[in-house]
Amino acid sequence: MKQLKRETLFDYSYLSDLKIDSKKEKLIYIETKAEVHKNDYQQFLHVYDLKHETDAVIKKDKRTANFMINDVLYFVGSDEKDSSVHTLIRKVDLNGKELECFKLPCALSSLRDFDEENFLALISIDRNYPNYHHATNEERKLVDEKKQSDEDYVVFDEYPFFFNGAGIINGQRNRLVLINKKTYQITDLTPATMDVESFDVNGRNIIYSGIDFETFKGKWSWVYQVNADTLKTEVLFKETMQINRVFVYQEKIMVIGTFAKEYGAMEAGKFYELKDGKMNLVLDNEFSFYNSVGSDCRYGKLKNYDKVNGEVYFIATEKSKAVLLKYDPKGLTHVVDFEGTIDDFALGHDCIYGIAMKDQKTQEIVKIVKDEVIPLTSFSKLLGEYYVAKPEKLVLKKESPIDGWVLKPKDFDPNKKYPAILDIHGGPKTAYGELFYHEMQVWANEGYFVMYCNPRGSDGKGNEFADLRKNFGKIDYEDIMDFVDLVLSEYPNIDSDRLGVTGGSYGGYMTNWIIGHTDRFKAAASQRSISNWITEVCASDYGIDFPIEQEFDDLYHCEKELWEMSPLKYSNEAVTPTLFIHSIEDYRCPIDEAIQYYTVLKCRGIETRLVGFKGENHELSRSGKPLHRLRRLNEITNWMDSHLK
Repeated sequence: MKQLKRETLFDYSYLSDLKIDSKKEKLIYIETKAEVHKNDYQQFLHVYDLKHETDAVIKKDKRTANFMINDVLYFVGSDEKDSSVHTLIRKVDLNGKELECFKLPCALSSLRDFDEENFLALISIDRNYPNYHHATNEERKLVDEKKQSDEDYVVFDEYPFFFNGAGIINGQRNRLVLINKKTYQITDLTPATMDVESFDVNGRNIIYSGIDFETFKGKWSWVYQVNADTLKTEVLFKETMQINRVFVYQEKIMVIGTFAKEYGAMEAGKFYELKDGKMNLVLDNEFSFYNSVGSDCRYGKLKNYDKVNGEVYFIATEKSKAVLLKYDPKGLTHVVDFEGTIDDFALGHDCIYGIAMKDQKTQEIVKIVKDEVIPLTSFSKLLGEYYVAKPEKLVLKKESPIDGWVLKPKDFDPNKKYPAILDIHGGPKTAYGELFYHEMQVWANEGYFVMYCNPRGSDGKGNEFADLRKNFGKIDYEDIMDFVDLVLSEYPNIDSDRLGVTGGSYGGYMTNWIIGHTDRFKAAASQRSISNWITEVCASDYGIDFPIEQEFDDLYHCEKELWEMSPLKYSNEAVTPTLFIHSIEDYRCPIDEAIQYYTVLKCRGIETRLVGFKGENHELSRSGKPLHRLRRLNEITNWMDSHLK
């Protein structure tokens, strides 16, 4: 078998945005591939003919959102001839033929059919210019000129003011509107200060959750109803609640959310029926309704919820896999359940179609009949010529067992000793599973054992297991170190004097924590990390949410608690050579988190290096520019090589 190369990253196809036509004869999806010479990505619109089992690319484009209404695709992009915020929408049939184009004087994030005359849409507006999309061309031109004259500085006058991947969001709101299908006239359904989070339709009423604010956006949402005919808005629920989603089921208004009274604000949302201003519990739940099982081989929009013919479906994380569940007031039914992940889905006549990852392969379009997963595409066939290590599962026996895995190095020789890398996932409420992970497979191909696990705090095992309130760096650190001990005892070919540790986000936090509490690792690579919870709370888009989730007694005088769980407090004990990888535009974990720890190590004479990526954010390892992703992997791998080999 050939050695999997670091640059094989450029050869993968990432699949997203799965849809099915009304006759259930065609699947529509997006394939994204790296365009290395431009350091960018190219997208291909595929139509898979289920009857003839043929797959055709009908359109090639840059990254653009698309929606499908009545078997017509609506491609949302920009007009190269118009530099304002106008959105150009191209209507394309399922043969790739462009039908017509129209413009909207606003940014569009959601579009769906509402009635014969209107679309229902979610647009982005600036509360400082709330009527921009109603203004005349001349009025808009004046606003555009003013914005252009002010573009070299930013005024913050509310919180939050930036968001990872979105940049500066000060003044921005998600607004529900109706768009006339003939005239494209826009009718506002929500006020300019309202930030809409989720919505559904109940006859002529639109039910939505959101937060109405002018200067400070809190964590708790309300539920509203607006009538499409009278435009009258009614507040349906206004108590303190964290709402994940509102939807209509059999004409009942359903809410998934939590009052955060058992396991804090991170606990899974339960199902409530909202009636007469009260939340009536219908179904308990401990699932997170999204796919949190990690991989560095995904790109693009993947839905985790859909309503088809009145039936409601969710993708959820369960242990180390992502499953598809169907809602019923009596309980959630597993519709798709295999070791791996269903990343997106569409309902056929007697089957489920999906984008899936399983068996150490990259994503494929699959047909799922009962328990059988049948690949319809073969994008991952390129892996057939390479060594791909099979994860070997280990269970750390505790009151709450810890699941983990080990990858053996290529051409493993039982008479040799090998270095090993511990990889720690982000979150912490995410999970590792038996999925293809490019970076881990590269390390296995280059002669490393690789180990990874799901310590307490991880997703997939319910609220109690995921509960890390006031325990960051304690029970999770204990689980990870105990798992390392288990791996070393089970795999005597690992040289315990040549261990490396790395991780991103929470994994970066834990890497920082580890090097301040043990010297057992001879090299560390801390990625998009947190070192100081005080600065993280005060200067990131996560911000005040963290002390709320930790349930500190006083949210505004909790510096002692924050400092106690900050890796920076223990940085004077660190002796491990440490590489810091960070993105300049990371607003989830700002780069000063790396700078602070780097400065301590550098001043103390500990070997260290800080690499900052311009034009990248918290998603560097997953959706950063192709050459930046390779440079990141080279930096980490070369750092490990120089200290462990």
